[in-house]
Amino acid sequence: MKNHYQQWLSKVTPEDSSQNYHNLIDYYLGAIETNPDIITNYWYLGLAYLLDENLTQAQETWFFIFAQVAQDLQQYSQELLEILNLEALRQEKLSHNKLHLLICQQIAEIDPENINNLLTVVILQIKLSEFEINQLEEYNLKELIATADKDSIDFALILDFIPHILEYPYEQTVLLIQSILTYTQGNEKIITKIVNLATDIERKKQYTIYAIRLLEVCNLFPHQQLDIYRNLYSFYKKTKDIDKLIAICEQYRDRSHNFSDKLESQNLLLNTYLTVAQWDKALILAEQQYKLYENIENHIEDLKQSQSKDSFIIGGINFWYLKDDLSYNRKLINQTAKIFQQVNQSNYPSFTFHKPQKKEKLKIGYLAHTLKNHSVGFLSRWLMLYHDKENFDIHLYMNQNREDDITEKWFKPHASKITKVQKDTRSLINAIYNDKINILVDLDSLTLNSSCLVTVAKPAPIQVTWLGMDATGIPNIDYFIADDYVIPPQSEQHYQEKIWRLPHTYLAVDGFEMANPTLKRADLNIPEFAVIFLNVQNSAKLNPHLVNLQMQIISQVENSYLIFKVKQDETRLKKYIYECADKFDNIQDRLRFIPYDETVELHRANLAIADIFLDTYPYNGATTTLEALWAEIPTVTRVGEQFASRNAYGFMMNTNIQEGIAWTDEEYITWGVKLATNEDLRRDISWKLRQSKRKSPLWNSKQFTKEMENAYQQMWQIYLEENQ
Repeated sequence: MKNHYQQWLSKVTPEDSSQNYHNLIDYYLGAIETNPDIITNYWYLGLAYLLDENLTQAQETWFFIFAQVAQDLQQYSQELLEILNLEALRQEKLSHNKLHLLICQQIAEIDPENINNLLTVVILQIKLSEFEINQLEEYNLKELIATADKDSIDFALILDFIPHILEYPYEQTVLLIQSILTYTQGNEKIITKIVNLATDIERKKQYTIYAIRLLEVCNLFPHQQLDIYRNLYSFYKKTKDIDKLIAICEQYRDRSHNFSDKLESQNLLLNTYLTVAQWDKALILAEQQYKLYENIENHIEDLKQSQSKDSFIIGGINFWYLKDDLSYNRKLINQTAKIFQQVNQSNYPSFTFHKPQKKEKLKIGYLAHTLKNHSVGFLSRWLMLYHDKENFDIHLYMNQNREDDITEKWFKPHASKITKVQKDTRSLINAIYNDKINILVDLDSLTLNSSCLVTVAKPAPIQVTWLGMDATGIPNIDYFIADDYVIPPQSEQHYQEKIWRLPHTYLAVDGFEMANPTLKRADLNIPEFAVIFLNVQNSAKLNPHLVNLQMQIISQVENSYLIFKVKQDETRLKKYIYECADKFDNIQDRLRFIPYDETVELHRANLAIADIFLDTYPYNGATTTLEALWAEIPTVTRVGEQFASRNAYGFMMNTNIQEGIAWTDEEYITWGVKLATNEDLRRDISWKLRQSKRKSPLWNSKQFTKEMENAYQQMWQIYLEENQ
């Protein structure tokens, strides 16, 4: 038989129930006056007050009874809880969050260890913007959940609770999440949800440390979520936590079983070892990576299903750092690029282009994430400055949506349109196609996977790679811009792309801005008349063979010093360099390490401390070598076969400097010693470098731009003739 409250509910609609609470209150006041011994009437009277949002009256009504039934308090409390829980369910169905919260809060007063109710309270408080993080401690939720009986907490409620509480980036939140994972024994569904939400929070709000803490907690439990390792790798790189970066890469490697995961995890680990000068481990791992890439054709189906299908091509970067073997490196990169296109091409639209017309004004699109304070930005800005706007319509596609004062000053004023996209490759591809770009120029090469994906889709009829690195090998790329120095005619056979050689140099700049130098010999405890060698390259270019050559130079030159620049991990770099120096007598105390400068202008100015600039091999410096030549510093470079080991050679030849160009290891040492012991020769080279600024094509960006534009026009003419 229905009680009066149930009868009342059956007669009112959700819309008019609030208008009848006074009638309900009056009824139960009368019922209590008539039969004061029926306890249930007090429970419903208090509920009626509560629904009318008169909390004080509700509590006074219930506490009046509790004070009189102290011996049977548990029984009567349970009666009231049953009534309140039923009403909470009704309010939830009605989506009346405010009343629902009010009722759940009264349940918490009576039963403070009801975890499901407390979780609901927090969810509702967050929805109503009434939650504060310290309430987690008030509710004692962390301890209650960690010690709760198995299956006592509603699993669906936990899944609903997590996205709400993760909006609060505090350590209390992280510890609560750890309690939830402890209770659920690291449930895979919950871990997946946390990983996805943490990654999204980091991307949208840049809460990197918070995201790291959440993923670290997930990683305490057995799981199948390799995304934890991938994301922690990315986040540790941001925070420059080298120890954790290495550890997470090694964990990822050890947990990877199939081909694609092993390939990706070892790419990340190899890149990390190179970054922090752990060359002993890098060289061992590199041999494993070579074998994986050699067998990549046998794992196409695995790659198609993998999370790394859109990025495995990037691992090819490491080949150029490890050895100067043009035939082998290009074969592996071309093969990998071909499979990369095969695996990813079907994920993007297939474009058709209308019959081409001869155009007076060509649309040139530049694709890059580096049009800012970055080496590629500093080198490419001159081309933007001098472009002939009457005959070329310049579009910029910035695929990481990051810009700075360099972007503002050097790129925005010279483009008719700029498209900025972050992590949306499809929209970037469509934008290029819809803009009807005639020639798309990729400046990223293998430094960014999204740029590779764009060129795989081929949204422009002609695609070109320039500047960023060596050619990608992607079949849909038509041309690679070079010159006779970096890719001599006999090297063409190793490229998938057609090599388009410019008349003098594949790159030119009008110079570099410099600040006033602040680095002095006294700062480094170097005598005034000592000879200073300088190596400013990152650790990935400091392979043991190259460092050994440089040690041999200073061991043969008395009163000489060798300076290294620290980019990442000073402790590991010093340990590595000193270990290399152990093979030689009396040189350790002539090694110096300097930090990166606050600005790039100061970095360039402080190059002046050097008497001789020592280039690296098999991966030369590009921007750094140009800066040294602009600073009129004699340079020693070792020329190799591949593009990466011929940059400095090309630059020096274009400045009419042959002194310092070495074709063998022995010549590298010889030139280093000769320049160190012949001050007149150094002075002569510096004078020639100063003179080159007036007439060298390397320092004439206006002429270079005309040569690039002429190349674009010829490319378009060839395309016209081939598509008539």
